[in-house]
Amino acid sequence: MEEENDRMIKKKVWKPVDRDSVPKDANIIDSTWVMKKKYNGTYRATMNARGFKQVEGRHFDGKSLAAPVTNDASIRMMFTLMLMA
Repeated sequence: MEEENDRMIKKKVWKPVDRDSVPKDANIIDSTWVMKKKYNGTYRATMNARGFKQVEGRHFDGKSLAAPVTNDASIRMMFTLMLMA
């Protein structure tokens, strides 16, 4: 868990704050650690934010959410078009 925590701090994913410095009306999202045992016997720790505590329209704008995704066929088509050019 320390390694994962250090990685997130290094990448500036988040920064810890004191609860005293947070406004009273702020939505504090807690987190949980998920441990996965890998095939070689080591463990992988992942910190997950519990974002389900957010309310659309109050804590975030639902219209601005975007998750770009693609499928294998689209990627193959793009590679084919690149090779033809």
